[in-house]
Amino acid sequence: MTTLKRKRLSLREKIDILDYRKNNGNVGIRALAEKFQVGKTQIADIVSKTEEIYKVWVENGNEERKLTKLRKFTGPTIQEKAKQLAEVHGLNDFKASNGWLEKFRKKHNISFKSICGEASAVDRIAVDDWKKKLPNIIDKYEKRDIFNADETGLFFRVLPNKTMAFKNETCSGGKVSKERLTVLLCCNIIGEFERPLIIDKAKRPRAFKKLDVNKFPVDGCWNKKAWMTTQIMTDWLIKKFDKQMIKSQRKVLLVVDNAAPHPHLKLQNVELVFFPPNMTSHCQPLDQGIIQQFKKLYRKQLLQKAVADLDAGESSAINVLDAVYWVASAQAQIKPETVKKCFLRCGFSHQVDEQLEQTIDTGEQSVIDGELLALITLIDSSVEVETYFELDKIISTHDTNLTGTDDPDEHDEPENEEEDEPAEAETSKYQITSLQDALSAVKSVSHFISSIEVKSNSIFTSAVTLANDITNEIVQRRCNYKKTKLTDFFKQK
Repeated sequence: MTTLKRKRLSLREKIDILDYRKNNGNVGIRALAEKFQVGKTQIADIVSKTEEIYKVWVENGNEERKLTKLRKFTGPTIQEKAKQLAEVHGLNDFKASNGWLEKFRKKHNISFKSICGEASAVDRIAVDDWKKKLPNIIDKYEKRDIFNADETGLFFRVLPNKTMAFKNETCSGGKVSKERLTVLLCCNIIGEFERPLIIDKAKRPRAFKKLDVNKFPVDGCWNKKAWMTTQIMTDWLIKKFDKQMIKSQRKVLLVVDNAAPHPHLKLQNVELVFFPPNMTSHCQPLDQGIIQQFKKLYRKQLLQKAVADLDAGESSAINVLDAVYWVASAQAQIKPETVKKCFLRCGFSHQVDEQLEQTIDTGEQSVIDGELLALITLIDSSVEVETYFELDKIISTHDTNLTGTDDPDEHDEPENEEEDEPAEAETSKYQITSLQDALSAVKSVSHFISSIEVKSNSIFTSAVTLANDITNEIVQRRCNYKKTKLTDFFKQK
C-alpha cells in the first residue's frame, strides 16, 4: 500500500476539504484522504481543527497562506516570551508594554487597526469573498444569537447654527472634543439591542448630582477624551456582555471590527469574530444605516428641545443627562425591520427572509427626514440637512496612535465641568422630591393639555399613561412596605 507524503496545504485547500466533507454527509477520513491525495493523519488533523480553520479563513484575506499549525497565543503570552528573549540578549531595559504589543501585532499582521471613517479604498473582491465565507461562521447560531457591536462619536448638543464650527472635525483633542461622547451600540439580527454604553470625559458630570447612575437606561464610563479604550471594551465584553449570556445560558456570536481597542479574547459564552480590515463600511450592519438612524432619532429630540426653548423665549443648557435619556430613547425607536435589513445587506442571510429588503416600508426614512428638515429650518434655514447630519461622521472614537498604554487618561482627574454646565441641573428647577410630587406634576400637565387644542392626540394619552405608571409604582412600593412589616411582625412572634 502506497504511503502518501504529508503536503503543505494552503488555507484554500483546507477549506475545500472541509467543504467537501460537509456537503457529502461528513464522509470518513479514509475517503477524504483518497479524494484529495493526502495522508489520513493530516486529514484527521484538519478535521479536528474545523472550527479554527473556518475562523482563520473568515478573518484572513490571503487564501494561499500556508497553515502548518494553528497556534494559540494571547497578548500576555507574547509579552512574556518577549521579556524572556530580551533577557537572553541582555536587553535589560526592554519593557513589553501594551504599546509595544500593539505595534508587534500590526507589524506581523496579527491584528488590524481600522482606519477612521474607512478612508482607505475598499477591495470589492475582498468584500464579496468575506460575504461568501460568512455563512460558515454563522451557520450554527440562531438569528437572535448573532450580534454586531461598534462605537460611534456623537456631538451630543451641537445645533444647526453651530454647524460650520464643527464641520470636518475629527475631535482628537481641543475645545471641540468637549462637545462629544462615544456611544457603543450592540444589536442582533432580529433587532434586539443591548444597553448602550456611553463614554464621557467626566467621571461624574454635575447633571448627575444626587442621581443613582445605576438606574440610568444606559451603561457609562469615562476618560478625559471620551474615547473607547482596550480596558473599557474588555470590561464591557467580560463583565457585561459575556456575563449576561452566561446568566441567560446562551452561546452567541459577536462580530466586531479590528479597531485597536477591540481585544482578542477567549470568552465563555461569546465567540468573537473580527471583520477583515478596512471593510466595515460595506460588511458591518451597524454601518449600513443603523448608526445613521440612531443619530437622526437622537438629533430629532435635540432639535425639538431647541425649538421648544425658542417658543418659550428662554433656553437651558443641554447636558450629559439629557444625552443619556436621548441616547436610550433613540435606540428604542429603531425598528427591528431596519436592523434586519442592514444585516441582510451585509450577507447575514442565515434563516433571514431574503425578500425582506423589498417588503420594508421605504417611506419611513422620508418621514423622519421631513420632520428633521422642518425642525432645522425653524432654527437656521441656511443650513443644509446633510451637512448637519454628517458633522460627526469622521470623529475619532479611539486613540489612533497608541504608545505605551491602551488607556492614556483613564486614571487622570476628570476635567472641570464649570464652563460646560454653569447652572444647577435642570432636574432641581421644579423641586420634585417624591413620587407623589411627580404624580401631581403629571396630573397638572394632563389637565392643561385637556384645556387646549393640540395637534397630536397621543400627548394626552402619554400623560395619562405616565400618571398610571407612577401610580402603579407608588402602589407597588406600598404593598412591599406592608409585606415587609408583616414579615417582621411574624418573625418577632
